[in-house]
Amino acid sequence: MTHYSQRISDTTLRTPVALLQVGMFVCRLDRPWVGTPFLMQGFLIENREMLHQIQGLCSQVCVDTRKSLVSIKARPNTTQPPPTLPPSFDRDMAQMGLRRVLPAYTRTLKHVKQAMRGLSKGHPLNPDALGQDIDHCITALIDNIPAMTWLSRVKSHDDYTYEHALHVSLLGMVFGIHCGWSRSDVRTVGLAGLLIDLGKLRIPRSLLNKPGPLTETEWQLFHDHPKWTRYLLEKSGFDRDVIAACYYHHERPDGLGYPVRKLAGQVPLNARLIHILDAFDAMISYRPYAHQRTVYDALRILYKGRSSDFDSALVDQFIELMGVYPIGTLVELNSGEVAVIIGQNHDARLLPKIALVRDSNKQLVAERIVNLKHLTGSDGLPRFRIKTMLHDGSYGIFMKDYTRQLVLGVKNDH
Repeated sequence: MTHYSQRISDTTLRTPVALLQVGMFVCRLDRPWVGTPFLMQGFLIENREMLHQIQGLCSQVCVDTRKSLVSIKARPNTTQPPPTLPPSFDRDMAQMGLRRVLPAYTRTLKHVKQAMRGLSKGHPLNPDALGQDIDHCITALIDNIPAMTWLSRVKSHDDYTYEHALHVSLLGMVFGIHCGWSRSDVRTVGLAGLLIDLGKLRIPRSLLNKPGPLTETEWQLFHDHPKWTRYLLEKSGFDRDVIAACYYHHERPDGLGYPVRKLAGQVPLNARLIHILDAFDAMISYRPYAHQRTVYDALRILYKGRSSDFDSALVDQFIELMGVYPIGTLVELNSGEVAVIIGQNHDARLLPKIALVRDSNKQLVAERIVNLKHLTGSDGLPRFRIKTMLHDGSYGIFMKDYTRQLVLGVKNDH
C-alpha cells in the first residue's frame, strides 16, 4: 500500500485515507457508493466525524483538488506512470458482475415461475422460500448494483409475466439500497415486487394479452386483481406490509387509482414506489397490446405524471438512480453507429463508456469498447454523442442475447 498521494489526472489525486483532511473533496471511493453512508457521489469532508467515518470504511479514495478547500501534494513522479487500463476493462467488469449476480437472478426467476404455476393449480405459496430468494438477491445486489440493474432490462417475449415480477422486485431493491433503507425494508419491497400480480391468475390469459381496447366488464376484472392478490397472500401467511404494498400499488396521488381510490398520503411508501416501477418496467417491455418504449421515453412519462399518477419525490429519486444513460441500454450515436452502454463517467454523464456493435450502416461489426469522454477533437470538444436511445431488439440487437454472449465471454467478431 502506498503512503503518499498519486496524481491520476490534472485535478484528481488518489490518496490514502490516512492523509485526508477536513476540507478535502472526495470524488471517488475504493468501493461502490451504494451501501456506504454517504448520500452523494462526491462530497466535501466537513468535519472530523466525516473524516473518521471514511477512514474507517476505505483504504484509499480520490480527491478533487479543484473542489477541495485545502491543498494536497502528490509525490513527484520519479518512476514510470502506472499502466493504463486495457480498453476492455469496463466490458470485463460488466462480465464479472453479471457472472456474480446471474445465479441469484436465475434461481429467483425459476422459483417465481414454479410458485405462480403451483398457485394456479391450487398449491399455497411459501413465504419463507420466496423470502430466501430475496435474501440471496440482496446479498448479490450490494456489491453489484449495476449488473443486477442490467439484468432488469433483459427481456423475453415469452416470459413477460414472470420477468416483469422479478424486474419490479429487483428495481425496488436497487432503489432501497440506493436510498440507504434497512435490509428489512429492502426485503419487504423486493418480496412485494415479486407478488404484485398474483391476482391476475384469476383473469383469462386471452384477456391478459388482448390487443384491442377492453370493455367495461373486462376493465373491472383488471381492477379487481389487487383484491385477489391480497386474498392469496393473506391465505399464504405473508407479512402485512408486503400485502399492503401489493394491494395498494395501483393507487394514485390524485385519488383516481384502484382498488379503493386512496389519496397519496394514505398509500404506503412501498406501494407508491412499486406503482412507479411496475409502470416503468411495463413500458420498456414487449407486450402485444402496447407499444414498447425506450428507457428515456419511459422516464419522461413518469416525470410528466408526477403528482397526478406517480409520487413526485419517488419519481425524482428513481430518475436520479437510473441516470441519463443506464448501463445495459441500447443507443445510437450521431455517427449512426449502434452501441450498448457498459459503464459511466461520473464527471461526464452524457459521455458514457460503450460497446459498439453496429456500424453506421447498422451492419454487425467486431465489438469495440469506447469511452466517449476520451474521444475529443482538436478543439477539445467531444467528437461523438448519443443521438437517441433505442428499445430492445432494435436492428436485431436483443439484450438477452448480448448478455448471454457477455457472460459466456463471447465477442461479436463477425
